[in-house]
Amino acid sequence: MYLIQRGKFKKSDHKKGIDSILKFDYMRSSEFEWGALPESLKRIRSNIKKYKYFDVNIKDKSITIFSTLNEKDIVKKLNSLANNEFHLKEFSAFDDYIKSSGSFRDKFDFWWDINGDSMFWKKNSDFKNDFKNLIK
Repeated sequence: MYLIQRGKFKKSDHKKGIDSILKFDYMRSSEFEWGALPESLKRIRSNIKKYKYFDVNIKDKSITIFSTLNEKDIVKKLNSLANNEFHLKEFSAFDDYIKSSGSFRDKFDFWWDINGDSMFWKKNSDFKNDFKNLIK
């Protein structure tokens, strides 16, 4: 993990696709720009049949994962991310959510591993249903 895009659940009727249910945070690095998200989304959609949803707990926080990795491997990575064991291009704020630190950075709901083409978010059934309809 190196490029983790942060986001927030936010419905928007005037946007299309995944942007209609998420507001992405500005990451302040060029690696997140120039089509990085659309390229990852294109790779995800081209392999969509290999993707699975997992609901897991990371230190007592419920997380939904959307990935091709097996559950054990992705949970191990998320535990490492929660413990700040990865050197990331920009902060993910995932650790703040897991620790319930109360900082401004624990306001994010959604994370996207751009290089690994995996996504994970605070467990939310409504969001998951909307996501499933849009990711096809």
